[in-house]
Amino acid sequence: MGKISFYLAMLAGKTASALLKLLGRNASYLPGKVALTICKDFMGRLTLPKTVICVTGTNGKTTVSNLLTGMLRECGYTVTNNSLGSNVQAGVCTALLDDATFGGTIRKDVAVLEIDERSSLLIYPYIHPTYLVCNNIMRDSIKRNAHTDFISFILNKAIPADTKLILNADDIICAHLAPQCQDRTYFGISADAPESDALPFLRDIVYCPECGALLKAKYARYNHIGRLYCPDCSYQTPEPDFVVSRIDEEANTFTVTHGGEAHDFALINRNITNLYNFCGAITVLSLFGLSYEQLRDAFAGAKIVKSRYDEITVGDHKLTVILAKGQNPIACSGVIRYAAGCPGEGKNLLISLDDIGDNHNNSENVSWVFDTDYAPLADDSIAKVIFIGKRCHDYYLRALMAGVPEDRLYALETWQQGVDAIDLSVCKDVYLLYDPYRGAEERQIQNCLVSRMKGDAEK
Repeated sequence: MGKISFYLAMLAGKTASALLKLLGRNASYLPGKVALTICKDFMGRLTLPKTVICVTGTNGKTTVSNLLTGMLRECGYTVTNNSLGSNVQAGVCTALLDDATFGGTIRKDVAVLEIDERSSLLIYPYIHPTYLVCNNIMRDSIKRNAHTDFISFILNKAIPADTKLILNADDIICAHLAPQCQDRTYFGISADAPESDALPFLRDIVYCPECGALLKAKYARYNHIGRLYCPDCSYQTPEPDFVVSRIDEEANTFTVTHGGEAHDFALINRNITNLYNFCGAITVLSLFGLSYEQLRDAFAGAKIVKSRYDEITVGDHKLTVILAKGQNPIACSGVIRYAAGCPGEGKNLLISLDDIGDNHNNSENVSWVFDTDYAPLADDSIAKVIFIGKRCHDYYLRALMAGVPEDRLYALETWQQGVDAIDLSVCKDVYLLYDPYRGAEERQIQNCLVSRMKGDAEK
């Protein structure tokens, strides 16, 4: 019966995928769901590529997995991956199903799979990672992932002991993940580290999990990311094996040092969180066996997926579109900090953080709004901060509490009102920060702003 159900699942899944694509619909989830409904161990019956690279963690999964896929393809490898970011069990199953023969063999050199942390227990029994990259373990949406201890517990239980781990050394929670795995490689950043004993107000670990003492910091970048240690025992962040040792913004390069050798790469984005993403991707592909020359050339052509970051220039106007991940206070804080720190005066920030699925749920917990750091919005380079959506007044209040001048704050419920509040005759740089569940709205805003910019440029 097992083989029969497998072949029926394969046929039904591929049929569902073909029909959805024919109708112009997203086929990243349902085909896998259909296959798993018919055959629960469907993924375990597939013949996977020899090398399976999995990417997990709170933030940066999609960026890293797409970087890995693009660089491997640039080097001549064939890759199967869930590039659309559907990273739960059914989404991963769909990606594998699409590239599998009817007999169940995936004829690709490498599989690169983004894996949701909570789905690990459902996936790793069937998909055995050769390498597993973890960028960070941080607080996420309360209704989804809750506390970091909960996520760590799931991952510790799910990750196979012989998996080769590639971990962010600067995240003390991530660095101590899956103690059953002995093959561990660490990456991090040493360049331009602030010399401070203080930790940010927003952090996910305060006390040493070994002895209970208050953790201290040699330096801290954001949240608990930095060089942390316990003054009373040996618990600390490990030394990275691959480290970003220098950032040269004039030459537009960053340097990764490993084993005493330093190698330069093109700096395709300056956001500190993306530097961690870049270093993690370079680390795993170096362990995979790519030479520095291959890594350098492949990375030079790499791009951050447009659903995460995009820049559009029209005349002397520039629109920067950044995924902000509402309900994820760390990711949201990082994007706010990045936009505020970008060069330019008189910037307008249009911020849309509502989860569209919560619009009719008045009881949704909004504590994440107050966990998010809005203080960078007080930067003098910002002329207007425009919050849009049903909860725009919550964001407005939080910004006031963070010390943002009231005369630059706007709370508007519709995206059209938000766009209309931007005066392009005086504003040259517009930043759109949006939640992933507002994708359709983001495209409308983008199209409207670009159209207005073109009209202004033609005057």
